[in-house]
Amino acid sequence: MSMPARLPSREGQLERTALAWNRTSLVLAVNGALLVRSGPACGAWAEVAGLCVLSVTLAAWLVTNRAYRGQWAGPTAALLTRGMFTVVAVVVFVGVGILDLLAVLTHS
Repeated sequence: MSMPARLPSREGQLERTALAWNRTSLVLAVNGALLVRSGPACGAWAEVAGLCVLSVTLAAWLVTNRAYRGQWAGPTAALLTRGMFTVVAVVVFVGVGILDLLAVLTHS
């Protein structure tokens, strides 16, 4: 087994992580928009849930982009390695999944 010629740079890792969070935010925004759009078929709860998902998505996008820019500004603790941020992110993603499942099940 051969070793790679050079190790990946820290900057590249930070950029890949930031891009992954941007893709995640985009997927959450699409889910929120679909929940809002399914409001007439599923009920008012879907519209409210969709607007909540959109607002949480915007906040997550702002936080992760700020953390990425903060890494370039100087030596700060990485936001994405903090345990509480990870727990909140997992809870949000599971909550969006449950809301999407409810929208599918209650769609008439």
